[in-house]
Amino acid sequence: MKKFLLIFALFFSISTAFADDATDWQNIYSQIKTAYINEITIAQLASASLKNISSVDPQLRVADDNTRITLYYQGKVIKVLRKPDNPNDAKTYGDIAAKIISAAETASPKADEKSFKITDEMAKGILKVLDDNSEFYSSLDEAEGIVKRNKRHWSSRLLDDDVLYVKITAFNKQTFNELTSAMAEYPQAEKLIIDIRNCPGGMASVAIKVADLFLSEGIIVSTSEKDEFSQVYYSADSDEIFSNKPIEIWTDSQTASAAEILAAALQEQSRAVIKGQKTYGKGTLQKLIILPSTSVLAVTNGYFHAPSGQKIQHHGVIPDIEEENLTQF
Repeated sequence: MKKFLLIFALFFSISTAFADDATDWQNIYSQIKTAYINEITIAQLASASLKNISSVDPQLRVADDNTRITLYYQGKVIKVLRKPDNPNDAKTYGDIAAKIISAAETASPKADEKSFKITDEMAKGILKVLDDNSEFYSSLDEAEGIVKRNKRHWSSRLLDDDVLYVKITAFNKQTFNELTSAMAEYPQAEKLIIDIRNCPGGMASVAIKVADLFLSEGIIVSTSEKDEFSQVYYSADSDEIFSNKPIEIWTDSQTASAAEILAAALQEQSRAVIKGQKTYGKGTLQKLIILPSTSVLAVTNGYFHAPSGQKIQHHGVIPDIEEENLTQF
């Protein structure tokens, strides 16, 4: 009787784990398909994820033909599964993923030993069929930019002729307060220079908030998603600081993302002169999909548009004054 109970408990545990894996992958595939800005099938997502199981053990290989998904180990067939007729059958593809994982862990000691890595490695495989701006992060904090970088992200100083110079290398939760504090510290400033050269971006919401400081009205930025009717506009309120005083924004080819939102908004609303080089041209939104391992897939699900409606993605911001050798402070 004890032996029977032990076998039953083991079978129940395996069955539960399989069901959990199947549900997890069904949800992952469905979330990505719904969020991703471009049309893609669940079959494409599943194939890319399953093929990347070889990252756990190079002796594992998944082949995908028109009707079957086949798992090989050391060149031998381990599992053959029939693909559904519907390329967007999330439930069946979730079951296939769970069966492939289970068979891989049984056949490969290395896969069994590294079972905790399989979800992440398969998720990284999905990136191969998404755009270059979709990314994998090891944690939610890393995805949201909360993980601190070693380099300093902010500096400010008052230059000659009452020019306030501020350097922003990342837009994070502190940026807005640091900017307003610097401006309060130097009320005598008659001109503002915002240096966002080599700034890869950060939090778009902070860039919008910073732009709003210097605008009394008008569109700051808009966003669009897969649904053509999903346009969302972010506009300035009536409170404006530093009014009637000149602003320069310094850019280069590495100015990207949130930094470009700020530059485009103030340029197109005739509030700042852009000086330097054309910016990078990265203007995408990402949907964060949390994996069962607590890692995160950031999937592109929309675009940022300048006030004119021009996409920032691939276009960037063209400076009013092109200059390659701006002063280094």
